[in-house]
Amino acid sequence: MEAEGPGHAPGSGMTPGGGAGGAGQGAAAPSRFRPPPLRLLLGLLIALCVAAAAIAGFRGMQTLRSLESGLNDRLRVILSPYSETQDPRISILTVTEDTLALFPYRSPVDRDFLADLIILLNDAGVAAIGLDILIDQPTEPAKDQRLIEAIRDFPGTLVLAWADARAGLRPAQEAFLADFMERSGAIPGFATVRYDPDGVVRRFESTLPGAEPMSFSAALLTATDQPLFPTEGLVDWRRETPDGSPAFQKIASQILLNPAMPRAMFRNWFAGRYVMIGADLEQTDRHQTSLSVDPTISNRTNPGVLLHAHVLSQMLDGREVRDFDVRGWPGAAIVAVMALIGAGIGIWGGALYWRLAALAGAGIGYAALAVWLSSLAGPYFPVAPALIAFVVSFAIGGATEAFLSSREKQFIRMAFSHYLEPAMVDRLARDRSSLRLGGERREISFIFTDVAGFTDMSENLEPEALAELLNGYFDGMSDIIARHSGTIDKFIGDAVVALFGAMTQEPDHALNAIRCAAEMDAFAEDYRRANAHLGLGVTRIGVHTGVASVGNFGGRKRFDYTAMGDAMNTAARLESINKRLGTRITVSEAARLSALRYADETRGLAELRPVGRVMLKGKVEPVAVWNLDRVASQATRDAYGAAFARIATGNWAEGGADGAAPDPAAALTALERLATAPDAPSDAAQDPLVRLHLERLRAGESDDRIV
Repeated sequence: MEAEGPGHAPGSGMTPGGGAGGAGQGAAAPSRFRPPPLRLLLGLLIALCVAAAAIAGFRGMQTLRSLESGLNDRLRVILSPYSETQDPRISILTVTEDTLALFPYRSPVDRDFLADLIILLNDAGVAAIGLDILIDQPTEPAKDQRLIEAIRDFPGTLVLAWADARAGLRPAQEAFLADFMERSGAIPGFATVRYDPDGVVRRFESTLPGAEPMSFSAALLTATDQPLFPTEGLVDWRRETPDGSPAFQKIASQILLNPAMPRAMFRNWFAGRYVMIGADLEQTDRHQTSLSVDPTISNRTNPGVLLHAHVLSQMLDGREVRDFDVRGWPGAAIVAVMALIGAGIGIWGGALYWRLAALAGAGIGYAALAVWLSSLAGPYFPVAPALIAFVVSFAIGGATEAFLSSREKQFIRMAFSHYLEPAMVDRLARDRSSLRLGGERREISFIFTDVAGFTDMSENLEPEALAELLNGYFDGMSDIIARHSGTIDKFIGDAVVALFGAMTQEPDHALNAIRCAAEMDAFAEDYRRANAHLGLGVTRIGVHTGVASVGNFGGRKRFDYTAMGDAMNTAARLESINKRLGTRITVSEAARLSALRYADETRGLAELRPVGRVMLKGKVEPVAVWNLDRVASQATRDAYGAAFARIATGNWAEGGADGAAPDPAAALTALERLATAPDAPSDAAQDPLVRLHLERLRAGESDDRIV
């Protein structure tokens, strides 16, 4: 059937009001295909996997454990409240470099000096003494004996630092220490501190595996009949006072033995207190602790005696640090909940900016909660594992959501591509503004096709057979158009209307259209021969390039994406003129010239033959028309071109090569010889253009103008 003109026939264009018009609400369509139970299940699975990985990582990987420990140090130390006053129960007497300068030798510490301190503290009425100095070797016998007697004569509790081979003591040192303990009656307390894998002291324990003595602080506590709690865990470091004073009274020990100091003052200082004596030297018994993160302190290590004072103070108060570490179930549960929230935000869908806002809000809210609880001295929430699990779950959830949405969009595109041109579906997915009514004027190329004798054939076929025949035909034609970057504008019965350069700006649209027409012709001929028994006729094709209005035309509720204008009418008339010319493909001069600009060795332009200047219906001036014939021999092409040159009056590329004036008689003679001579090419007699111009010249016409 012959096309009735552009834009007037019902087609498969974009119709938001019905049919394929579901694309009009395409933006909301994915949510209709989302199965919430599937997303909930996937979100839960993602959260559990990420939480398990985070918990395992922060339990087993030292780098991650150190990261979390460092964050917790800052929460417990920097954010913890100041102590109202110094602890009134504990005093520290330090052995400093100034102290050692008083003795003839630095090590061991002068035993006479230690004996004097114990006697002085006894007179001051202290409750207990903790001597954090290891007595593991003899010095001067008289001084050693005097220290033994001072310890034995002290009426209260005196705990002496104890160690064994695990601390590096040799058997002789262990034996001397045991003998000294027995002779003096001192209570042993192990002075070993517990290091985390990153070398920081954060925890304490009251017992040492494989050893009978209790820890230094626990021994002081139990010997004075105080309850022992807690027995292990994180050290609850006491902060300094608001005026900057240290948490514990700290006095250099040599000051007490200064004769100028009134002894009566010491009772005010120490009466009823636990007094710890230990070294405060730069190179001896110093440890990095959680206190090292405090930016207000200059010394990043602390003496061991200070660590024991913090633990003793914590035990006296019965303070237990409520730390929800991932190694316990409360911390693991918090990490799992944060992972679930992150996965939920990521996989639930919605606009990305809303999800990012929810991510930031939940993450900042959790961090603020952890900081606020830390300022109240706990409980301390896991920070790094919870936030990492939260963000990773969000990322995986978001990726899963994108994957699911992509599959849903693919389904929608596949479904809508049966009703809309696939390129139009892609354009809608990229730009929703494509649904607006209106168009733009630009140069594009057109293909119109038509099957000869379709009406008669359709009357003789059963509907099922006709549908099967047409579907196979349209499938093949559609695939060819898609391969050449074309867009199917509509199907009109058996006719196909295709646009090139309409959906996207493609400068080589004319070349694509002509190459597409050649492949469509090859397919159509093969399909016609395969279905000749059904009476399928030849496919006639018209190709034209021109300026047209391209866009959405129709009403607000229903419209088509199409092209309108004289150029589209011209393409339709070029298809129609094939019937009169006897050809299958006609191409306008405008399409040929446009295609020539982009043809090259890779994408060549099929050889076209001039037909003449044809008066098309609705046109005032004739249109230069070319023919694309895939089967004409080169000999016929050359001979026809030479004959046509004798009647050509226009600027034809293949004619007038010798510059001769038009000579219709010579053209007639050449064409008759081409059609009848024994040595003429075998296909010449049946060539449609040879027969066309023979009839015209015999009828008295003398030029290339075809009316």
